[in-house]
Amino acid sequence: MKRAETMTTHTILDAIGNTPLVEVTRLNPNPRVRILAKLEYVNPGGSIKDRAALSMIEYGEKTGELTPDKTVIEATSGNTGIGLAMVCSVKGYRLKLAMSEAVSEERQKILRARGAEIVLTPGHLGTDGAIDEVTRLVAEHPEAYYRSNQYSSPANWMAHYHGTGPEIWAQCDGLVDCVVASMGTTGTLMGLSRRMKEYRDGIRIVGVEPYLGHGIQGLKNMKEANEPPIYERRRLDAKVNVEDDEAFEMTRRLAAEEGLFVGMSSGAAMVAAVKEAESMESGTVVVVLPDGGERYLSTHLFSVKDKPGPMLYNTRTGRREVFAPRDPGVVTLYSCGPTVHQRMDLSLMRRFLFSDLLSRYLSYRGFSVRHVINITDLDDKTIAGAAEKGVPLAEFTRYWIDLFHKDLAALTIKAPEACPKVSDHVDKMVDVTEELLKKGVAYEKLRSVYFDISQVESYGRMSGVDLEKIRLGATVDLDEYEKENPRDFTLFKRTRGREREMGVSIATRWGRVRPSLHVQCAAISMAFLGGGFDIHTSSRELLFPHHENEEAIARALTGDPLARFWLHCDRVLVHGRKIEGSGSRMTLEEIRDLGFDGRVLRYWLLSGHYRKPLHFSSDRLEEAAKALAKIDACIKALMNRESGRPFTDLDQVVYDIRRGLIDAMDDDLNVSRTLAVIFRAIRRINALLGEGWIDADGAKELLKIFRDVDQVLGVFDFAEGKGACRDEVASLLAERSEARENGAWERADALRERLEAMGVTVRDARAAGNA
Repeated sequence: MKRAETMTTHTILDAIGNTPLVEVTRLNPNPRVRILAKLEYVNPGGSIKDRAALSMIEYGEKTGELTPDKTVIEATSGNTGIGLAMVCSVKGYRLKLAMSEAVSEERQKILRARGAEIVLTPGHLGTDGAIDEVTRLVAEHPEAYYRSNQYSSPANWMAHYHGTGPEIWAQCDGLVDCVVASMGTTGTLMGLSRRMKEYRDGIRIVGVEPYLGHGIQGLKNMKEANEPPIYERRRLDAKVNVEDDEAFEMTRRLAAEEGLFVGMSSGAAMVAAVKEAESMESGTVVVVLPDGGERYLSTHLFSVKDKPGPMLYNTRTGRREVFAPRDPGVVTLYSCGPTVHQRMDLSLMRRFLFSDLLSRYLSYRGFSVRHVINITDLDDKTIAGAAEKGVPLAEFTRYWIDLFHKDLAALTIKAPEACPKVSDHVDKMVDVTEELLKKGVAYEKLRSVYFDISQVESYGRMSGVDLEKIRLGATVDLDEYEKENPRDFTLFKRTRGREREMGVSIATRWGRVRPSLHVQCAAISMAFLGGGFDIHTSSRELLFPHHENEEAIARALTGDPLARFWLHCDRVLVHGRKIEGSGSRMTLEEIRDLGFDGRVLRYWLLSGHYRKPLHFSSDRLEEAAKALAKIDACIKALMNRESGRPFTDLDQVVYDIRRGLIDAMDDDLNVSRTLAVIFRAIRRINALLGEGWIDADGAKELLKIFRDVDQVLGVFDFAEGKGACRDEVASLLAERSEARENGAWERADALRERLEAMGVTVRDARAAGNA
């Protein structure tokens, strides 16, 4: 039997390092290139920072700066702190950590469990706030603290020079062409660069950096805070910027497709590694995955299986909610359509522009959108209009339906998947009504069929209406006096003489009838999109009783809401009043008569938040035209750009535009914030162009992001060539000249401002008498 004193003992610190290298296969886009992942999350503390933590503590002991009576202090975003907590607990040192309050809950819990004292600093100050706090404490009590100082200490990069680098070289048998690592303190990259270049100078070292304003924990953009003193730019062969969304998506894919459950910064590093592999003919890429995914479970990183949608105000629940479709990747969207007896007015145009904006943005976010707009061609108003004209109903409505589609095209509203006419789907409304009768929530009386609202307990909840205060005859029809309760609503109404003569009634077992608006929308939406579809959009003035009645029909049939989300846009006011009557309707044709086209009207109708009313005036349209002129001038300048100096931070400009668009539109479709992002970018781009920056390739990159933005807004003009710009200028100059000849000085001044916004200097010749 061997003596006990011959046994070798270890501590957990001996397990730091010697992490495995595994091949990434399913996410590798290039079969001629190997991607090998260095799994640093298998370190005992769960991250690559264990290496630096041990190195910094041993460095302090070696130099004599760290003594048993001192407290180790560090500014950290979490992983370095976890490593230090583990090392200090084994070695018996006290530890105090300053960190942003934005750090994940898991990291804070791990640190406290290991005995660390935590000082939280304001989240908006980021890493700088934590560093400032440590600097203050050390300055006030230098005798009490040993500052490990991961941002300045050579022990940080030495951990990778002596450990991580040699491991990679040995594990690859020297067959490595590129090493990719993310940038935080930059110690990993600085140590790897020194070591790998000693092995072979041709090994490419790539740093991965997020953009300014990012949400990737553990990484930093070198401009967002003080640059770490240990960072030397020259040691990198390339620096790749990665967007948040692509880093998060890659993190999820690593877990689902490669079995690697890693953190945000690992996802960012893998994005860059994949791009490197794509660009190579052959060879080996090693990517460092610095930590595991467990400490991100309280963040949104793994909270959804599919892409999260925007935050939308749901009228049905009365609160803002994160939207996600019922069926992954596919959004079902229904919009209340027009009653086709007249031309669309401003409020109706706003309704469809709002639905178009929503549809476009959801498509931009990667969803497939199934959009349905019904056409109400069988209604009191259409029947009365046809009778007045003395033409068949179908002929009368066909004229207005054609104008409706022309107006949609003039407003750049994308055609929906379907525009079903009510007259083509009456059978579906009959089926719905028969089912309601069977369920006992509808009743027939004198050849009309009514819905009994007392049978639906939640009736009135969505609109918030007090049923006891309903003004009969104002919001609820009284013409059907046979109803058992005057608040009940009509499903099918019996037809009378003129309607029968015109052939617009339907023969049923109840007699000759025609459907109400309420059963029309409920039946068509459910027929095309199914019950409980994703989103129902319309105008606020239809919330009660129409939408409340639709919802009641669906709940009576299925027990569930008609739509999961109800979104309502507010109206357009003309002269401070709601649109009613010919004097205040304002059609697209009348807007054109004022000198504005559909693009200007689209811009103006979209520019205000959809849940707030818009106040119409020609002055507001003029302001919209000027705003578009500024956008057009920038677009044309970029399209005509032939030379200039390359701007190295152009990708940050592009990121700011894309991130700004998503952040604003995710905030309940906040278009005004989106436009602020656009104009802020335009001001910067114009300044850069004026200073000689941005070459032709850079201009193409900016035009690409503007085209992406226009997938959502639909208001930009990308007409090709200089001629298009000249033609527009010539047209505006001619229009201004005519205005001056006619003494329309306000109009002429407004046109001059539009031209000047496009960069055109207008000089009027002096009258002969003043020469």
